This record gives sequence, structure tokens and C-alpha cells, in this order.
Amino acid sequence: MNDIKTTVYDLKQHSEITSNLKNKILQDYKYVEFSNNKKNLGTYFGLIKWFIRNLLKILFIRQKTIKSKFCFVHGDTLSTLLGSLLVKVNRGKLILLEAGHPVPGIFKHFPESVIRYICAKLSDILITNGTSQLDQLKKWNVKGEIIEISTNTIYDSVSKVKMDSIISNDVIVSIHRTENINSKNRMTLLVNSIIKISKKFDITWYLHIPTKNKLKSFKLLNQLKENNIQTNDLQPYDVFINKLNNAKFVITDGGGVVEECSILGVPTLVWRNEHLDQNHIFETSNNLYLCNYHEEYIEHFFKNHEEFMSSFKKNNSYPSKQIVDALKMKL
Repeated sequence: MNDIKTTVYDLKQHSEITSNLKNKILQDYKYVEFSNNKKNLGTYFGLIKWFIRNLLKILFIRQKTIKSKFCFVHGDTLSTLLGSLLVKVNRGKLILLEAGHPVPGIFKHFPESVIRYICAKLSDILITNGTSQLDQLKKWNVKGEIIEISTNTIYDSVSKVKMDSIISNDVIVSIHRTENINSKNRMTLLVNSIIKISKKFDITWYLHIPTKNKLKSFKLLNQLKENNIQTNDLQPYDVFINKLNNAKFVITDGGGVVEECSILGVPTLVWRNEHLDQNHIFETSNNLYLCNYHEEYIEHFFKNHEEFMSSFKKNNSYPSKQIVDALKMKL
């Protein structure tokens, strides 16, 4: 990688988080602060305002250095969509990581499913792994070249974290999907469920700003505090991975966190009622358990969580290197 010149365009959807992350990049790179946003965005109004401002900048101010360059985008967020548009408007070569995650209907996981579809259709090169992802890309009839790798590049991120293994009684919670945080019933079920085990475990909920706002609006945040359930801001990546690794179990709905937990082998209650976009992970992971928003399933996991413990998934194929090697052939 030392012979490759890298430029990072920061759209700053999560400004404070990316400010911390960029300081951990060891390789030399050029940093472009594309947006002037200074805070993590946590309200729908703030997101819309940020999106429109950046979209107008993309449409009317050219970034000449992008032309003909390989440009990576990742995920299914609004910043993924803006990044894709930024590349295409400026005639760069758009490369989409984690392409082809299956969707249960374009509008069911909104806006994630729509963003996945649009970015896949725009991409010149699509990086994917797993049969279900390949099948989805075929259904979408994508025009870009598909490069299949052995596993998700998230493996390289997790494996590079220095693990400080300790004995703990921790339970880690991380919830942010719109279908959960916008549902008072689902959020109430989660809060009531963890209150039931709050005397047995040390529970910490790492809060995204929208999640925190919804807990407040549903009058659930005080219930957590009254039952000694800790709430905390999002943590630096290496700190959070260690928290996951040392936990008794994890409760999450996040695709990235689910995949990280599947690698670590930590018992994980997935706060969803389907996993179509992650079938390939569930098929090869014994530590993941779907809650289905059903009390019987939830109680079964709490009672038997130790049975879901797995070992760390070893992978010596280095998926990030596979991508770089494939792209070098195109230079």
C-alpha cells in the first residue's frame, strides 16, 4: 500500500467520530474536509439540512482531482449515497464495498435498502462476498464489474485491534436501526427486557444520538437510569471492540456490530425479526440469535447465552489485500 496515494473525503455525517478515526490512519494520506459540519448529526432536520447542503455542493462545485481515480464508498447510509454521487458527478471510478446485501423489499428497510440499490446501480466496481450477495446483484442487473473476496473487509479491522481480555459481567447494547428506534413497542420491549436482568449483569447501552432522542421522547431513558443501566456515548473503534470481546453477551441491531460479534464469537441477541441482508453471516455463525421481538425468544437467550459462545473466526486471506491486488491489475 505504500506506493498508493490516498485521499480521504470527509462528508462529516458523524463529525466528531471521524475526527477521532482519521488520527488512527497510519499511512500518509491527503485529507479533504468536504463539509463544514462540526457535530455528530442526531435529528432528522439536521440530517436533511446537511444532506441538501452537501448535495448542492456536489452538483455545482467540481472536484477535479477525482476524475478517473478509484474511489471507495462503503455501507448504506446517507453519506454513502452522497459519496457515490460525488464520485459519479466528477467522473471517478466508483467502487462499492459490501455490495449486494439482500433486501426484503426496496422500501422495507428505508432508507438503507434504497441506498444500497442506487449505489450498486451507480458503481463501476462492486466488492462482494457470499452467494446471497452475488444473487442480489444479479437480480438488480448491475452494470459494474463484480469482484468477489473471501470475507468482509471488517475482518481486517477487527483482527488489527489489540485485545485486552478481562473477566467481566458486562452486557453491551447498541441499537440504531430506524425500524427499531421509531417503534415505541419495540423500544419498550427492549428496555423492559434488560431491566429484568439489570441486577444480574452490568449493562451499558452505547447510544447513537437518534436512539437517545427516541428514548427521551418515549420516556424510557429515565427508566434505564433508575435501574442502574449505564448509558454512554459511542466509543473509539478499538475501545468498543474490546468491550464487545469481553462482554457476557451483546444486544444489537447493527449490521456492522453483528458481523464484528460473529468474528469475535461473543453471544449476540440480534434485535430484529429477520436477517435477509445477513443470511451469509447467520449460516456460518453459532453465536447469533434472532429475538423476533418475542419475549419467549429473548428469555431463552438470556437464560442460555453461554451456549452461544464461539471461538474467534480465524481467516488468513486478508480481504483488503485481495481488493488492492485486484485493482492493481487494472492500473
